[in-house]
Amino acid sequence: MRTLQGIPVGPGVAIGPAFWLRPAEGMPPQRTIRKAEVDDEAARFRAALETSRDELDRLSKASGFSGAVGSIAAGHREFLRDPTLLREVEDTIRNGRSAADYAVAVVFRRWIEKFRSLEDDFFRQRYVDLVDLERRVMRHLARDDRAGPKPSPDRPAVLLVPDLTPGEAIDLDRRSYVGFATELGGATSHTAIVARSLNIPAVCGLGPLGDSVPQGAMVIVDGETGRLIVDPDSRTLEDFRRRQDMIRRRFRVLKRLAELPAETPDGWPVAVHGNIEFPFEVEDAVQNGADGIGLYRTEFLYAQRNALPDEEAHLQAYREALEHLKGRPLTIRTFDFGADKFAAEMGLAGEPNPFLGCRSIRYSFARPELFRTQLRAILRASTQGRISLMFPMISSVTEMRRAKTILEQVREELRRDRVPFDAAMPAGAMVEIPSAAIACDLLAKEVDFFSLGTNDLTQYTLAVDRTNDRVASLFRPSNPAILRLLRTVVREGERHAVPVSMCGEMAAERAYTLLLLGLGIRSFSVAPSAVPEVKRVVRSVTRRQAGEVVQGVWSLAAPEEVDAYLHDAADRLLGD
Repeated sequence: MRTLQGIPVGPGVAIGPAFWLRPAEGMPPQRTIRKAEVDDEAARFRAALETSRDELDRLSKASGFSGAVGSIAAGHREFLRDPTLLREVEDTIRNGRSAADYAVAVVFRRWIEKFRSLEDDFFRQRYVDLVDLERRVMRHLARDDRAGPKPSPDRPAVLLVPDLTPGEAIDLDRRSYVGFATELGGATSHTAIVARSLNIPAVCGLGPLGDSVPQGAMVIVDGETGRLIVDPDSRTLEDFRRRQDMIRRRFRVLKRLAELPAETPDGWPVAVHGNIEFPFEVEDAVQNGADGIGLYRTEFLYAQRNALPDEEAHLQAYREALEHLKGRPLTIRTFDFGADKFAAEMGLAGEPNPFLGCRSIRYSFARPELFRTQLRAILRASTQGRISLMFPMISSVTEMRRAKTILEQVREELRRDRVPFDAAMPAGAMVEIPSAAIACDLLAKEVDFFSLGTNDLTQYTLAVDRTNDRVASLFRPSNPAILRLLRTVVREGERHAVPVSMCGEMAAERAYTLLLLGLGIRSFSVAPSAVPEVKRVVRSVTRRQAGEVVQGVWSLAAPEEVDAYLHDAADRLLGD
């Protein structure tokens, strides 16, 4: 038995024989065409484009798919209208006297390599979308079907591929494939979004597998931990089959919980919101029972286009999110560019220590024109729904006051231009730097609310880069230092009547949800898929029970002890 570690991207567990598909990616032969054929080849290319766009249009509107899948298909369709891309292909046909299929391959692969070479992981993963579009256009350019149908397994199997495009993930025959695993890819790829939307157990980024997983070998895809287990022994196989049954039972329970309020058995109401990156994810959050959106990560607006989004592009995205929310609240975080997100694309690369450099709110201050554009759009959208504004990475009262001063200047501009906005729109701060947590009594006088961001708070408090494999094991939000900071923020929030919410991924783990409830947090924001599980925890324990769990934590000195204690408490109080 061997265990390979990848990146979890699709929920659940899949068990079956491995079925390898290695697509042929060779270049079509270079065929020089006569001058008289140029117009015909250009027309053939345009016809293939049109057919591809029609296909994507049908897919974007198809029933049975989530908004995420439809939006990805719509985005692919629009990409096939990109004038630069189309011009490059047509120039290669006309000036290079190349056949359409060769011209498409040359241009698309040049763009693919450009994306693959980007430093930022989110942008780099977009290369898969280009691979998808190249294959789609090439399929419609094909002059015949001599390649024949793709091979398929004779019984339900786990698909293994070097990489899987979003379109291929959507088209997977669920009767033939129970899950998939890829050598490439990551958590932010569109393929990952499709896997999560369609509830396909999946693991990406396993690295080169070579012959380590032979065709037909029994494998387990653990979509929760990102593991691929090859040739499991009988005990492991039985354990995972039990987990499959448990997940199916839990899924049925959680589906029912989506429609119920998050309230403890002793009547303590709790708000459970969703974290999103794209407007289309609102639909999934609401379907999972979210009370609203507690964190809209707006920097991803910059990942969907070749140019910086203008005020209208911002406004359209916020309006789209509000439309899906139908009156539920929306908390928008101003852009959070940093060392781990869009660094090279936003001119942040090259700093000696980018995690401690000009990132997040500091970058907003350095680029006031971008900051003001976003603030204008948020204020304009505030007349059409319940919007709260949140500033990231606030480290001091000085930074919060500076952000509020710029916000007030933008309000004055809108008043002068007679543009309506909600003058009472709340403005809060992310607490994700130790200085903000330690001085939160001072910061509380400047904000309408706090939102705890435990990923960065843990990283900066423990001096651990969570993306560095050599120290990632030290990244534990259960460290007593983190727990004491959380307690401080909650207590000062209560003392100053400032609401405190939690939007870190810590809240999505049931043992930690139990702890956070006991600390007194009454508002959580998690990934849309985690909303029902948080509701289940809230509805299963009284406030007193959660408080008793927290009391037992303060005597523990090591994060390993805290984790063991919390997991035992969760098993005792929550069961499977």
